[in-house]
Amino acid sequence: MIAKIKATNVYRRNKEAFDCNNYRYIVNQGGTRSSKTFSLCQLFIIKLLAEENKILTIARKTTPSLKSTVMRDFFEILNGLGLYDERLHNKTDKQYKLGNNLVEFISLDQPQKKRGGKRNYLWLNESNEFTYEDFFQLNIRTSELTVLDYNPSDPYHWIHDKIIPKENCKFIQSTYLDNPFLEEAQKKEIEELKDTDPDYWKIYGLGEKGILKDLILTNWELIDEFPQNINQVQYGLDFGYTHPTALLKIGIKENAIYIDELIYETKLTNSTIIERMKTFDIKNSDEIIADSAEPDKIEEISLAGYYISASKKGAGSVGAQIDVLQRKKIYITRNSVNIIKEIKTWKFKKDKEDRVLKDCPIQFNDHAMAALRYGAGEIDATSHFVSVPRIRENNKSQLTSGLKRMNF
Repeated sequence: MIAKIKATNVYRRNKEAFDCNNYRYIVNQGGTRSSKTFSLCQLFIIKLLAEENKILTIARKTTPSLKSTVMRDFFEILNGLGLYDERLHNKTDKQYKLGNNLVEFISLDQPQKKRGGKRNYLWLNESNEFTYEDFFQLNIRTSELTVLDYNPSDPYHWIHDKIIPKENCKFIQSTYLDNPFLEEAQKKEIEELKDTDPDYWKIYGLGEKGILKDLILTNWELIDEFPQNINQVQYGLDFGYTHPTALLKIGIKENAIYIDELIYETKLTNSTIIERMKTFDIKNSDEIIADSAEPDKIEEISLAGYYISASKKGAGSVGAQIDVLQRKKIYITRNSVNIIKEIKTWKFKKDKEDRVLKDCPIQFNDHAMAALRYGAGEIDATSHFVSVPRIRENNKSQLTSGLKRMNF
């Protein structure tokens, strides 16, 4: 068959590297929206259609990020080409038979998957999420080619030191300008970074390594799992569609905040969010504090039986929320890869005199941080409880559960 696809410059440059057969590694470093993930999905599909008895392993650090990004793109492309056959899709094991080849999707929050079996091709999607040990264990069992892609938000990484300098490595740097199919609104959002913050523009616009200064939060560290002995649990929810929807589980204990990433995904309708929430054992006494700009969505979730309210807004509210976060110790579960990625780059805006604007964080790649502000940024400094339950007067069930939660 002859497959017609919309190919970006990223696709073409990677195809040249694939066809060359001189490289053991292909590294894609790119700014946001350069089409790295989508183009590599296209390329591997086309490549496997011309081969037989090959195994491709596509890996992400966690299962939720695997399903919501590269798996979604891969099967969207298969469907668009008329190649998808449900009979060939082992959804339990996350495998797909493409011709006589096997494509397997794995995540490293399942420890047994770190080694796995032998393979011909390995693709580490968002490879800066992986440790060098993760890479080593997967790469050593790969016989032909390992592909890595990432956004250069972390200037000090094993990819820069251990992979890119290799003679058998092809390095491909890309930007949003390599993607001719990008919508004008998305291009405008990226190009506004030129005036917003030169460091952001360097990383996300130009796809270059950058060192971010004046980060908002540095008082955090990683933990293996969310603690069991947390008395107060609440949730922060930031709505999105083109941008990710972010739902965080937040525990409050003494002078510490514990965070676990539950949802971080684009193209979620409100009904899908509600269905996902049902799987997380959210009690009707657990408060969900959400983006106040979406009252209709808040109302719909409330009618589904959840205790949800709008985040405070108004002059000084963002700065006050951030001030709370800066005064607490923050613990983030290791599998919360998008929280970790955002907190490493979350910055304040600056004025023309280079003075920090403490009420104005940069609104770019900050969806988990917004959910964190809503869910944990309104804790009373002494009691560690939300100071005032924001409840509609005509909702008696919410009032009852709110008072019970606050021990009245």
